[in-house]
Amino acid sequence: CGTDMMVLRLGSWAPLGSLLSLLLSTSMAYIPTRENCCILDERFGSYCPTTCGIADFFNKYHLTMDNELQEMERMLRQIANSTGTTEHLIEHIQSLYPADKQILPNTIDDFTKKSRKIIEEIIRYENTILSHESTIQQLTDTHILNSNRITQLKEKVSELESLCQEPCRDTAEIQETTGRDCQDVANKGARKSGLYFIKPQKAKQSFLVYCEIDSYGNGWTVLQRRLDGSEDFKRNWVQYKEGFGHLSPDDTTEFWLGNEKIHLITTQSALPYTLRVELEDWSGKK
Repeated sequence: CGTDMMVLRLGSWAPLGSLLSLLLSTSMAYIPTRENCCILDERFGSYCPTTCGIADFFNKYHLTMDNELQEMERMLRQIANSTGTTEHLIEHIQSLYPADKQILPNTIDDFTKKSRKIIEEIIRYENTILSHESTIQQLTDTHILNSNRITQLKEKVSELESLCQEPCRDTAEIQETTGRDCQDVANKGARKSGLYFIKPQKAKQSFLVYCEIDSYGNGWTVLQRRLDGSEDFKRNWVQYKEGFGHLSPDDTTEFWLGNEKIHLITTQSALPYTLRVELEDWSGKK
């Protein structure tokens, strides 16, 4: 083994042909065993790696390595071809779009502007929808309110229809005592102010007046009542002659009794009549 080790050391300087001849010559006179071999590897067969076993190892695996190297060369050529094809394709694309680097930013700006416009339109539509929802809610509330009012009106109409089916009756309270005027009514025992029928001597028929009877038994025939301006007193001569307005049992309505009726009352007796004018301001002061 000492000679073999020397050969391995000299192999790095000696030519390959001399090394192989030396290996072959020594292998002819040397029989390797486990005791005299530095490394006994089964892959080298019956030879130590320092003798002919190396040549046998090379012969055994040389073909396999050549095939693998050829396959690797083929793959490298294929990769080179693919790379060339890709480069041609890139050059072709660049030839079709030579100004991409200049057009692309403008295109992006256009898309950005369009996107902003679309977003603004969407926001505007959303605001419009919200406004319409508010209007719809208001209309819905109004519809519900009107529906409730319609229901109430229907109930009122039904109530009025029921009342109209009953026989009509005068709800105004008219006192039973009558006379020529309100003083005559008071002289007959009436002590309550209200509506009375009177018939002056020259009157063809009785008519309704409001008699104000005080605690002393004086009966006053109310000729005119003005309270709140609910009645229009700008009338013509015929209307003042016949009278206008409405009489009420509680004396809360405006009226003018009429010139003809006043004339019949004041000319029926030789005794003079007293005219009392009563005024009251807005604060209730008389």
